[in-house]
Amino acid sequence: MSDPFANAQLELAVRVGSRDAIVEAIEEGADIDFGESSPLIIAIMAGDRATISTLVELGADLSCFELRVDGHDAVVDALMAGAASGDEAPEEDPVDAKLVRAFDKMLRTKGFGEPIKKQRASEFAAFAEGLKWIAAEECLGITHEFLALLDPVRAASGDAGLGSFLEDEAEAIAALSERYAAAEEAPTELLKDYLKERKKLAK
Repeated sequence: MSDPFANAQLELAVRVGSRDAIVEAIEEGADIDFGESSPLIIAIMAGDRATISTLVELGADLSCFELRVDGHDAVVDALMAGAASGDEAPEEDPVDAKLVRAFDKMLRTKGFGEPIKKQRASEFAAFAEGLKWIAAEECLGITHEFLALLDPVRAASGDAGLGSFLEDEAEAIAALSERYAAAEEAPTELLKDYLKERKKLAK
């Protein structure tokens, strides 16, 4: 099984185009093909020839592509043919650091109901995405459990149904809040490591 933190490091390395960091992440246990949007697809969408070349060289799975060519350079050329235009704006950081800090503090001190009371329910998805990127697996799992309760309510009645949601699911929300507060990992510390690594790779 691949290492989730190493996978996050690999994805970050691919997005900033650092060959050394890509190799290091794989050596530390990253799966070169992990996730729905594999590192190779991310590189193709970014139009990053050097990173595509690195991933192909390191053994990325090419079975989902209908390649009719042989040889490393020819394969890279074929993959580049599907790349996004290089004129697009660079991708922004997928982690909203301010949001992760704010939500983590709210959840640890006042529970999952607090963001809803502050009319910030729509930001839970971005928070969960941030937890995924910084490899806060335990907190992410608990947050996903909460979203499994929240999302159907928001889909059915929008924010208008959130008041009754807090009442109807009070016991479950309290239990999830207790688990989040007791989590051994610290998202704020993982966030610091993520931001440090992103800064280092961007140089």
